[in-house]
Amino acid sequence: MSINRIRSNSLLLACAVVGAAAATSACRSENTAPGSNAELDGTRVAVGSGTAYAYAVNGPSGPSAIGVAFDRMALDGLPANDSAWTLPMPAAVATAPFDHIVINWNAQGHPPGPYMLPHFDFHFYTITAAAQAAIQGGPDTVPVPASFVPVDYVSGVESVPEMGVHWIDTTSAELHGHVFDRTLIYGFSSGSLAFLEPMVTRAFLVNQPNASDQIRQPESFARPGRYPTRYRVYTDAATNTIRVELDSLVAR
Repeated sequence: MSINRIRSNSLLLACAVVGAAAATSACRSENTAPGSNAELDGTRVAVGSGTAYAYAVNGPSGPSAIGVAFDRMALDGLPANDSAWTLPMPAAVATAPFDHIVINWNAQGHPPGPYMLPHFDFHFYTITAAAQAAIQGGPDTVPVPASFVPVDYVSGVESVPEMGVHWIDTTSAELHGHVFDRTLIYGFSSGSLAFLEPMVTRAFLVNQPNASDQIRQPESFARPGRYPTRYRVYTDAATNTIRVELDSLVAR
């Protein structure tokens, strides 16, 4: 079974639950540029006709944000087929629980309907690359403790190989009649958190984005670390980059 077919089944199951849920608008707001904390950058990786890199904004009590930065050329010359790039986190800062980032490019989008637009999946993994590579596809029957799941999130049940099970926010705007531009996925594997994933269309990224969304929080996390309370998609004029960022990290 293909990855897209498994993901299709996973998200279709989630969307079936959405059909029975009350329509609620996603929380959206505009935001300004980041503060003056020191930024540490990871190794640049060739993406499209340009490059991308992971970064961390380090403050007095630890990282306040982590993210992916593109130069504008990275959004051109992208492959016609689905592709992926792994970005190492900056070595000089502790970003636990986040271990590495994988950018997945979906050239034609993927089912179900709202997501059939060219877009990127930004997987911020809380597991090692080896553990990620070992994740199998198919049904994942290990229950996730309710305290680890944010309100309004539902499971897709099917595990995507080398990713895990995608849990979707039933209040996301694209599930209530709006054209998909961005959303935030929680990912679990064998009952444990594996990743947080902003999904963002290429069209939104190239169009001078400047947006911020709150991240719904579970009651608790299994592993201690600094977890984001919002994510941002914005243009950073100072570095001439476009950024997808997990922001407002707090110790949990």
